[in-house]
Amino acid sequence: MTTDCNELQERILELKKKRKALILAHNYQTIEIQEIADYVGDSLQLARKSTETTGFDMIIFAGVKFMAEMAAVLSPDVPVYIPDQKALCPLAGYLDAEKIRQKKKEYPGVPVVVYVNTTAEAKSEADMICTSGSAVEVVESLGVNRVIFGPDANLAEYVRSHTNVEIINIDNRGHCYVHNMFDLSMLIELKEKYPDAVSIAHPECPIEVQEAADMVGSTGMMVRTVAESDAKVFIIATEMGLLQQLQKRHPDKTIIPMYEGAVCRQMKKHTLEKILDVLENLPSENIVTVPEPFVPHIREILEKMNKVQGKGPAVPIEVDA
Repeated sequence: MTTDCNELQERILELKKKRKALILAHNYQTIEIQEIADYVGDSLQLARKSTETTGFDMIIFAGVKFMAEMAAVLSPDVPVYIPDQKALCPLAGYLDAEKIRQKKKEYPGVPVVVYVNTTAEAKSEADMICTSGSAVEVVESLGVNRVIFGPDANLAEYVRSHTNVEIINIDNRGHCYVHNMFDLSMLIELKEKYPDAVSIAHPECPIEVQEAADMVGSTGMMVRTVAESDAKVFIIATEMGLLQQLQKRHPDKTIIPMYEGAVCRQMKKHTLEKILDVLENLPSENIVTVPEPFVPHIREILEKMNKVQGKGPAVPIEVDA
């Protein structure tokens, strides 16, 4: 880590205390950002942490915009800042409110479950929200035979293969471009090279990669598995930010990326400099808001989602001394 980086981190930590700022960072952020965050986790974990604002005057959310929107809904009395306003999720772009309304007309009475990787407007049309870690449980909790689901088609396939519920895709094209980079040949080659490794794939990966992996799960599940498993070598199919975190936290284990090019350009738009700018200048244009008519319904279904899945804690991170 460079001196400049250390100086930026020290300044951020100093201002974070002064401003009473809660910094939340997704697992796909750079290590430098993860180190100055109060908590690092997946979407579900950070949504929960965003409700724990006692003693804080602001939230800085280092993730894509839909995540910051969830924090804004769950903590309406604390301003939520995003370091880079252009950090958007391409997957969320596959689904808008009108697509959901059209699918509802096509399948009247069938409940709609949307992945958290959606805009607030899309969430406002849903009956339930899920994360990758809670998708199966959320769908099963509805107690129905059919569910309309979107936008991620690979996650839909994962849910389809783990429940007896008919899953109706809202958009068959919906995908995360990072997780769609993985293919079966990569996993086969690495398994041959590391026969004792445990392979884990994110449910946004193509179904053939999921089926060949030893385990499939959210980034939160990956964090827990690596920490708790006796295995020493792991092949992991997800964004590189998480793998760098895991290798740093577990130097006694070997973390092998299924593909080193799996980098989310949107997540990486956040930098230490941009976080420092928010703390120094409190730019109003970086505050994330959700249209008031959407808020009550989104809060309700977010709270329902939080109750469905057993709680997995976000990871508190401290800068190395």
